[in-house]
Amino acid sequence: MLLSALPAAAQSGTYTLDKAHSAIRFSISHFYVSTTEGQFNDFDGKLTVPPDAPERGAVTIHIAPGSIQTDSAARDEHLRTADFFDVAKFPAASFDSSGLAAINGKSAKLTGNFTLHGVTRPITLAVTLKTADRNAAVLEFSATGKVKRSDFGITSYPGIIGDDVALTINAAFDRN
Repeated sequence: MLLSALPAAAQSGTYTLDKAHSAIRFSISHFYVSTTEGQFNDFDGKLTVPPDAPERGAVTIHIAPGSIQTDSAARDEHLRTADFFDVAKFPAASFDSSGLAAINGKSAKLTGNFTLHGVTRPITLAVTLKTADRNAAVLEFSATGKVKRSDFGITSYPGIIGDDVALTINAAFDRN
């Protein structure tokens, strides 16, 4: 998967997401004239690279939507309600990879299933590998993409809040 497309990047094994050196961010239009940005502060992940079969590698990232932070406590509380994430009912979101198409030695398109608000949809992320040393104990990449919040049943405030959400995952994985 990711590692078969970018074979110089990592050794086989299991990697754990280093939260101190990773971030999951988003942006969305507000009134179609400004942009609201934020991040999720509670997340984890795992990357596996099977020996002699990197094409079967996989990445999984778990996110707690209740950990949203937009620099406005009142807005964050509203985003946690049934109007948006409904974190009491849907406390978890996740991305589970299913495939990868290499573009070049540092770039690829990562596909997988994204689950949010109780709905699972396929998404594609553009990946840029940051790690170049195969012997490094850390594998780093940036993944970007867009999702429509309406695809996940989050439809409140149309015309005020945009439907397209830009996602950025900056991930650093430590080899176990």
